[in-house]
Amino acid sequence: MNRKSWLALVVTVGAISGCAIRTEIVDVPLNATPQNAEHVARATLSPVGNQTSIWLTVAGVPHDLAVPSRLVSAIYSGSCQRLSAQPVYETRQANSVEYPSLAPRTQHWAEAPVALSELTKGDYVLLVRTSSADGSRPLFCGNISAS
Repeated sequence: MNRKSWLALVVTVGAISGCAIRTEIVDVPLNATPQNAEHVARATLSPVGNQTSIWLTVAGVPHDLAVPSRLVSAIYSGSCQRLSAQPVYETRQANSVEYPSLAPRTQHWAEAPVALSELTKGDYVLLVRTSSADGSRPLFCGNISAS
C-alpha cells in the first residue's frame, strides 16, 4: 500500500471512529463552586446498558478533606444556577481510583441508574460534593448535554 493510500485509510478510519465516539461518550466540563475555587474537574459519561458510567477526573479539592477523599455525585434537573431540591438520580459511588487524595489529579468512578440517552435529552446537571463526613459541600457542577 503506498503512502497516499495508507494516509487516506487512516483519515477515513479516524473520521468514522470519531463519529462513533461522539455519540457514545459525553464529556461534561465541571465548574468549581465558590467553596472549591480555582480547581478544575471533568466528567466523562458513557453508556453501560440502561445505566451511565461516570468517570471524574478531579484536579484539586479543598485541603481539609479526609484522606483519601470521598466524592459523591448526583444528577439534578435544572441548571447549576437553579438545581432541583433533590437529586433526580443518585449514583453508586466508588472510592478514588488514584491515591492519595492530595495528589494533583485523582479519578473517581460512579454509575447512575439511568440511560445516557435519557440524560442528554433533558436539562440535567452533574453535581459533585464532598462526602457527608466532610460536610457534603458542593465542589463542582456541570450541564449534561450531547453537544
